[in-house]
Amino acid sequence: MPNLLSDDGRNVRLPTGKLMPVLGLGTYTGDHADQVYNACVAALKSGYKLLDCAYAYGNEEEIGRAVKDCIKDGTIKRVDLFITNKLWNTMHRPEDVRPACERSLKTMGLDYFDLYIIHWPFALAKPDDPNQFFKLDDEGKKIMENVPIVDTWKAMETLVDAGLCKAIGLSNFNINQMERIRAIAKHPISNNQVEVQLYLSQVEMLQYCTKNNITMTAYSPLYAPRRIWQKEGDPPPLLDNETIIAIGKKYGKSPAQVMLRFQAQRGIAIVPKSFTPSRIKANIDIFDFKLKDEDMKALHGFNKDHRSIGGFAFEGMDSHPEFPW
Repeated sequence: MPNLLSDDGRNVRLPTGKLMPVLGLGTYTGDHADQVYNACVAALKSGYKLLDCAYAYGNEEEIGRAVKDCIKDGTIKRVDLFITNKLWNTMHRPEDVRPACERSLKTMGLDYFDLYIIHWPFALAKPDDPNQFFKLDDEGKKIMENVPIVDTWKAMETLVDAGLCKAIGLSNFNINQMERIRAIAKHPISNNQVEVQLYLSQVEMLQYCTKNNITMTAYSPLYAPRRIWQKEGDPPPLLDNETIIAIGKKYGKSPAQVMLRFQAQRGIAIVPKSFTPSRIKANIDIFDFKLKDEDMKALHGFNKDHRSIGGFAFEGMDSHPEFPW
């Protein structure tokens, strides 16, 4: 199988030939605009080059302002940045794909995205208000729509041809869905972003992606420790796990750094979310040690095929033709 990880372990190589940083900042939500802005500035000043964004996070303007300010003060150059953004579910119709991308670019003050991905494999009906993320029926349920994912992908390919993005990819797609796209793709699938954490190791997905020269990105690599949608019976948090703490002490690293290093060592890009400058700085400090085989084996042993995110925001989607993802 191809080796997608660079020799120094700091980047993965997309099928386009472009390097994507192994570690970036996840930007999902934030309590207020200044929190997101400050987190991005702290990350860029700490050496981050990858920002993982999405239209649905509702903070494109703040992230764009942080990028602009850090370029202006000389912290980083645009050419050295890698910015990912995502196409939202209500914009899967082919005629909506380019306007959606252009809208996000304009909001962020950018000329192009380094990677633009389809956020979820299922389409939702387009709301009457363009600023809404869902269209609801009379009972308050989200209205689904059946837009073939291959049609959305073909529209995504035109974005590359137009120079609006350098590469395109997917998020939360399963192997069957990826195979359907690969069968018709003119531009390669560069990345599939999925939940990967110790309780969900995604071994089969990683093998598939690596075999087919597709990079993988892990969201929630720390098992979303502050998620508000925890359910009774979920496995316990990992940051205070004694085994992980003990492994960290061997290398002088925190449990979070151990978990991030584990995924990076597997060749998976990681986008942990934090709005605390000290944690942001600590999360990137994972390239000065390498986990030994016995520690990698111990960490693999945590897998329970447990998905912490799933489709918590999309209750009722189990009747959609693209479910499950």
